[in-house]
Amino acid sequence: MTESIAEKRSIKDRLEQALIQHRAGQLRNAEALYQGILNEAPEYPDALHLLGLIRGEQGQEQIGIELIERALRKRPLAAAYHHNIAGLYRRVGDMALASARFQDAFTLKPDYGEAYQGYAEMVTFAPQDPFLNAVEQQLTNPKLNDQTRCYLHFAAGKYLDDTAEYDQAFKHYELANDLAARSFSTTKNRQFFQDIVYFQPDLQSIEAQAQPVGDEPMPIFVVGMPRSGTSLVEQILASHSRVFGAGELNDLATVSLQLIQTLKAQSAPAGMRRDESSHRVQVAVDRAQARYLRALRDRDYGQGIQWIVDKHPLNFRFLGLLRAMIPGAKVVHVRRHPLDTCLSCFFQNFTKGQDYSFNLSNLGQFYIDYQRLMNHWSAIPGLDIHTVTYESLLAAPQAVIESLLAFCELPFEPACLTFYDTVRPVSTASFNQVRQPIYQTSKARWRHYAQHLGPLARVLDLDAESPAMITESRL
Repeated sequence: MTESIAEKRSIKDRLEQALIQHRAGQLRNAEALYQGILNEAPEYPDALHLLGLIRGEQGQEQIGIELIERALRKRPLAAAYHHNIAGLYRRVGDMALASARFQDAFTLKPDYGEAYQGYAEMVTFAPQDPFLNAVEQQLTNPKLNDQTRCYLHFAAGKYLDDTAEYDQAFKHYELANDLAARSFSTTKNRQFFQDIVYFQPDLQSIEAQAQPVGDEPMPIFVVGMPRSGTSLVEQILASHSRVFGAGELNDLATVSLQLIQTLKAQSAPAGMRRDESSHRVQVAVDRAQARYLRALRDRDYGQGIQWIVDKHPLNFRFLGLLRAMIPGAKVVHVRRHPLDTCLSCFFQNFTKGQDYSFNLSNLGQFYIDYQRLMNHWSAIPGLDIHTVTYESLLAAPQAVIESLLAFCELPFEPACLTFYDTVRPVSTASFNQVRQPIYQTSKARWRHYAQHLGPLARVLDLDAESPAMITESRL
């Protein structure tokens, strides 16, 4: 008995250590600790569950599902297990199971706000659905913390948007965003964008020396504002037999930020010869290229692949580095009506990286800075950028898709038109849209909320009450 208690204490201690590593993003360390626990206790439910989450984060969703299903056989009443496996089912496109597991989670734990939000994102509600009553009942609980209230308000907003109760929907979305709001400085963000542009000339002198990357698959960067249609464009490209869709990768941002810091530190100190400074920049660029391509190679993209889609919208910040760092890469810029784009961001509970999105004025300022930076990149000769307008894609999908494929030096394949049949994991907020034929309901959605968009429209210098289509050229 004494040995058994000691063993259990040892496993619990190691599980706590693994959780610390997991939360810090040290996935390999956490994985080793979880695996060590399972070597001793193969059906230990918490270790199975958490290792399953890591497998999902590593793009091994099916293995993650199998691990969490094993955990659920041991602890069928664990609401968190149901919630987290729902996220994996959603990512692989099993919407029925995902919806059922989200429901299981908030049935087992009626104040599980995140599960209500997850379920709301999965379904299209009809009037009289009892879901809203359940959410509003939870919101009367004075003991709820702000994060749970935030999830519940996002869920209520989604229900009311689906059922065309637009004024009530906006009230809930406002409350949700007030609760989710994080510190964001438009001044610091603008300065960051200016720093990126400032160091661009340092790279121009070495572009001619940029080393080709060989015969390996090359990246296509799909960029733009979040919620502008980047996931849809990636899904279309990933439906081609010669293209692998890698999703939202952080690797370009990581190596680009490191490169910018290097450029700042090595900006021709007093007494340094210009050729010596140029050499240092060249070395920094070569290292950045090697890091990025090594990260790209780690993806299991299969045989016969010519292009790998890196669809992180905010990579638009680093396009000026690409000619020097990854010559031959393609850039696809997706644009959408500014009010639709910003409204869709405001209605999305981003977990990280989009701190500007919880305030309409901040959203407008960020959009303007994004547009200015894209205008700057577009004016640089030799930077290969193809623009896809979301509204044009909805109106004439075949023509837009054919033009997109031609830009990527790919022959047309019918599968790109039936992209919704392509089976692949999707982890972005557009998981529903990419699994359905193109629909028109997301076009001009802002008009339902025009009377609430004054702060955003003023920043963008647009008339939110105007029925006319607002063009990007005004920005």
